[in-house]
Amino acid sequence: MAPYASSNRQACADDFDRLSERQLDCLRLAARGLTSAGIGGRLSLSPRTVDEHLMLACRTLGVRTRVQAVARLALEDRAAPETRSFLP
Repeated sequence: MAPYASSNRQACADDFDRLSERQLDCLRLAARGLTSAGIGGRLSLSPRTVDEHLMLACRTLGVRTRVQAVARLALEDRAAPETRSFLP
């Protein structure tokens, strides 16, 4: 693997480390296709507050839309290393 690719992957992981738990919660629910109202209903937040969390997550991830942020989340989840240990 090229050095740029691994450093780029690390930069992506660092972006997600900077998200708050609430931002990640909103982003994960958005990835399931929920609207801001649906996310707010699940997390006991107003739709406007959900939009704020998603907007801040987008800014942190360097994207413009929630669709782009969800795509980044999908890539991050796909790139996450699997544990392959058979030991307890």
